Amino acid sequence: MKKGKTSKTALAASQRFTEGYRCSEAILTSYCGEFGLEKDLAMKIGCAFGGGLGSYGEVCGAITGSIIILGLKHGRTNKDDAKTRVKTDKQIQTFLKRFKSKHKNIRCNDLIGFDRSTPKGHDIAAASGVFKKLCPGLVKDAAEILEELLEPSRQKKGSR
Repeated sequence: MKKGKTSKTALAASQRFTEGYRCSEAILTSYCGEFGLEKDLAMKIGCAFGGGLGSYGEVCGAITGSIIILGLKHGRTNKDDAKTRVKTDKQIQTFLKRFKSKHKNIRCNDLIGFDRSTPKGHDIAAASGVFKKLCPGLVKDAAEILEELLEPSRQKKGSR
């Protein structure tokens, strides 16, 4: 993916969020097919991470969804494979640094400017329109960073 150009998958993730998917669900369902994860299972996994870990306002669901995809792509299948674990950790750290450089935070509450960990806090955030105004862009930004990290391995796969 060229810098400054948004992929169809990143746009789809943002659109899914606006259609009612949780942030993590939007990311996971947009990329699941590429990594052999059934959409229903992606939804179940993603549901738990939306809204910053079960609507608690911690790590943004778009980030956790992206991290899960990076794990599916780069993660190890053998507990003794330290080399793959280190490589995966580096991918995750790169993702987090890029997201933080753009948004200064990775916590949902900090990103949206509200404490959504209580029903009242969530209602205040929703009434402000932040979920409609800000969150689709956060999902798109997470997906764009994810695309950049996935691209080199996609190119290698296509050149075989």
